[in-house]
Amino acid sequence: MRRSNSRNFSAFLIFFAFLSCFAYSVSAASSPAAPSPSAEGELICHTDNPADCYPKVFSATDEFQVVHDDQDLPTGLHVRMDIYSGKKEAKLYTPDSDDPALEGLPVEQSILVVDPEPVEDDVPRIPKGAPIYEPVGAVKEPQVQDPDFTAALDFLKEHAETAPNDQKHPLDDALVDLEDISHDMYYGKKIIEDEDAVKSLFCLLTQHDAAGMDREAAEQRDFLASSILSSSLQNNPPALRHLENYWENLMDSQCAAHEKPLKDIVFSGLEPSMQTDTDQAMEAVWTQRLLPVVGRLLKSDTIRPKFMDADGMKHLLQILLKKGDAWKASRARVSRIVSDTFLDATLGARTDLWPLEPVSDAATCEKDSSMLEEGCWEFHLEHIIQETDAEWARDLLAMLSAARSDSGRVVRDEL
Repeated sequence: MRRSNSRNFSAFLIFFAFLSCFAYSVSAASSPAAPSPSAEGELICHTDNPADCYPKVFSATDEFQVVHDDQDLPTGLHVRMDIYSGKKEAKLYTPDSDDPALEGLPVEQSILVVDPEPVEDDVPRIPKGAPIYEPVGAVKEPQVQDPDFTAALDFLKEHAETAPNDQKHPLDDALVDLEDISHDMYYGKKIIEDEDAVKSLFCLLTQHDAAGMDREAAEQRDFLASSILSSSLQNNPPALRHLENYWENLMDSQCAAHEKPLKDIVFSGLEPSMQTDTDQAMEAVWTQRLLPVVGRLLKSDTIRPKFMDADGMKHLLQILLKKGDAWKASRARVSRIVSDTFLDATLGARTDLWPLEPVSDAATCEKDSSMLEEGCWEFHLEHIIQETDAEWARDLLAMLSAARSDSGRVVRDEL
């Protein structure tokens, strides 16, 4: 009998334990506790300690939580950031929330500025000696330096003006290495910081009258020099500022292949010459390689006036007036340079610099002595559209006409 009671009691304990587990499961399922990342979800781990890992996709709750820099944020969240510490937090969107700090903010892209602790008036907000604010952020040095970068840069400076132009040379491999790495903002800045290296690149870029090289276009030195310079300066304000610091000295220097300093070659070299069809094709190729570099240089408030003083805008218009398939790419590139530099404010253009004169009449623009004047751009663009119906010409004409209208530079009456 005792054995029977003992058996019944054991069965009761097992049944009670089962009910307890079931009740806990139901309670846990209905609990408002914070969701935990799925075991199947991707985790980010920066250490060997599993406790330091966190889900790649941010798991939001009803309370603000810190968002890691490398986490992905799903849509439908409220996000706020402390602009002084850079810390970002997010929570679920709650339509019925009474939090006045969230009132009127959009859901998916809202940023809530967190006020810092009060600071006494006699305490400076910016510490003495702090670095100047850089809107593009600091150019971070890579954790692992490229071992071939310094060697390639030194080889460029040593052999740019001595390597033969009619045969393969190790200089070509150095240029390929530099071209490949110049797209990186850090290495682009390091290239531009080296004045001797930049001079070597400009010397290679302007050796268009040297003997031709029997290689593919992608391996030619002027092409690679153009790509290295334009890539190093693209969207890289710190690099451009370094170039501004020694620009005058650079332009006063002279390459071995030239009889004149660079200042008499770089911008004036854009002016097309009256050559035969064969020479025109070669000239068009060189112009196409120089234009990307010019486009980057015109983003500088220091260098741009030098271009304007050297009749740079007239040279660009001369390129637009060139005919033939060889000039198609250069004409389209000129259109982008003019719009990005002077007309399209959404791309950072300085719309107060050009055009400054009113539109000229047709009689003025048909004369050889005045056809390249500032007021004749519309006249020539209209003819280009009639002849080729080029889309870039239509876009440029529309932006130029809008710029003159906005500034009040009206059409000059015909005499």
